[in-house]
Parts: sequence; structure tokens; C-alpha cells
Amino acid sequence: MYSKRSCHIGTIQDDLGIKAVTGIPYYDDHHGFDKRESFTYLFMADILTSFDQCSEIMPEKRWRKQNQMKPQPLCLLCTFRTAYDVAKRSTDKEDLQARVLLEMAKWLVANYETETATPATFHTQVCRVAKPVTGDPDPFSKLRKFSNDQALKMLSSLEARIRASRDAKEAFQLAVRMAICGNTIDFEVENYGFSLEKFDSQFLNCLKKDLAIDHTILLMQQLERSGKVAYILDNAGEIVFDKILIELIKGTYGCEIWAAVKEGPVLNDALMEDAEQVGITSSVPTITTGNDHIGVELSTSSEAFLHHFRTSDLVIAKGQGCYETLTEIEPMLSIPICYLLIAKCPVVAQDLGVPLNSSIVKLVNPEADSR
Repeated sequence: MYSKRSCHIGTIQDDLGIKAVTGIPYYDDHHGFDKRESFTYLFMADILTSFDQCSEIMPEKRWRKQNQMKPQPLCLLCTFRTAYDVAKRSTDKEDLQARVLLEMAKWLVANYETETATPATFHTQVCRVAKPVTGDPDPFSKLRKFSNDQALKMLSSLEARIRASRDAKEAFQLAVRMAICGNTIDFEVENYGFSLEKFDSQFLNCLKKDLAIDHTILLMQQLERSGKVAYILDNAGEIVFDKILIELIKGTYGCEIWAAVKEGPVLNDALMEDAEQVGITSSVPTITTGNDHIGVELSTSSEAFLHHFRTSDLVIAKGQGCYETLTEIEPMLSIPICYLLIAKCPVVAQDLGVPLNSSIVKLVNPEADSR
């Protein structure tokens, strides 16, 4: 249980120093405000719910499933910084920006230690809080389209590299790496610097890296015995590189493959309009999850999504959000899941047992693991 001293904001400022609390650089390519600007000043002084009270407000820590992705203290900083970014993108009114942060602080005090809390839930809630406060339902709309446009410029050259592969195995391994390196497109990870203007060089450098966890051969073997495959998409822009892998899987293995995007806007996660823009909807059937939750939240997903999810022989899950949410329910699923991601967050990297910014292909097969 947290002590009152450790929860009190004033104590945090005294113990760490205001520079330590506010010195996290703010990264933004398109808004032009100061990169050293910090979210902390906006809410620290006027926070409505004193963290002195968190020993009374926060529920006792509950038992968690062994594999669940647990939030860490860094997740709080990341959530507040994301809340500030979303608020700044949504409105120029400082009182509304502050209100978003205050509402998120209250929500976190009440929900940080609940059994269902995951980092993906925190960021999902940021967007749900910000929309009614700021009146902007989709602050990442232009950035999503720009991300798609930038990635599409690389598509023809990357497809040519796939065709130039020596054999089917090399082509598949390259396509998997491309899909993973597309996951570098992310604007809301604490202390992770990303620039769309420099994306092509970041992407090519990523392709040269070894995989920290490499279950590519296991994935190929699983695809050989899978009749139906679910491909859960992550961010806009990134989905251009998913399209390369999706089409290769479809052509090589002949399985039925379907893709899923978010139903409603949440950060820069791909929506149906993004899938249409990059041509995924022309390649494979594409549906929405039925909600605006980062990753996969089955309890609020649509019946159509649940039907396809449950009847698939393999789920390919893109990005940190899918890893954070699906690891929670792995023990309850009989479906093999293959995570494709870059571990850009220290919490995710630690959970995977890999260095920060590692590229990951991780296949989890509950049925095989239970034997």
C-alpha cells in the first residue's frame, strides 16, 4: 500500500526536484511548441484530488494473472504526458487542457491498482476524457493521413525488395521485419523520439537490426496449419507495411485472412478510412473491433469482431497495445497469438526481457504450452 508521504505531490517535488519532475522533453513535429515544455506545470499546482488521499481512495492491490501486463510508475508519467499532448492537439484553451489533466489524475487515483488496469487502458481513457472536455473527437486525424502518405512513398521500393528475395523463406522473413519496423511510428511513448520526416532512415536502420525474440520460423509453421488468420492492426502509416505482410501471407499460405482496425479514434491508431487509404480493404476483408480501445478489449468488442476472433486459427497482433492487452487473457484463449512489435517502452521491454527498442516476433500457443 502506498504511504501518504509517497503519494503527496508536494513531497514528490521536494524529493525529486522540480527539474526531475518536469524535465522530460516534449516531442512534436507538427505543432511547433517548445520541446522542453512540460505537462507537469499545468496540473501540479491546482490538482483537485490530493494524492495525500490515495491510501484511502485506491483499492487494495488485487491478485493479477501471472501473464498480465502490469502498469508501473512510469506508466503514470507517460499517461500524463500523453494527456497533455492530446489536450494540446485538441484545443488552445489552457483551462481545458488543465481540465483534461485533472480529470485523468482523478481517474488514475481511482483505477491505477484495479485488476483490469493496463497501460493501454490508461491511454484509451486519456482520449475518452479529452473528447468531451475539448470538443475535438479526433485530434490525430491529419497526422494519421500524413503518416499514411509518408509510408506509401516507400511501398513500391519495399515490394521490389520482397520480389528480389532468393526464396519464399527470405521473402517472408523480410516482410515480417518490415511490418515490425513500421511499428516505429509512434507519438505517445515516454522518452521515445520519433520523426516522420526522418522515418525512412529510421525504418531502414531498423531492418538491419537482429530480432531480440525471433519466432519467425514458428510463425511460418503455424501459418501452414492455419485456415483462418486474424491480423490486428495498430497505427496509421504502420499499416502500409502490414499490407505487404498480409498480401504475402495470403499469396503464400492460401489461408483466409482478415484485418481489424479501431471503430473510433484513439491516438493515431488506424481506422477504416486509413485501411481504405492504403489499400488494405482491397486486399482482405477488414472490420472494426467495435470500440475505441487501444489493443484488444474483448468485453466491449462487437459481435462481428468476436466471431472472427474466436474462429481464427491464429491471431497476429501488432504493436505494444496488443501486447499489453492480450497478455492479460492469454491463459483463457486457445488461439495461438503472434506478437509483432518494437519494445519502445521500458515497461514493455522489461516484461519481455529484452533491451529497449528491440524488435520482437513472439508466438504464444496456449494449447501447446498446456501439453
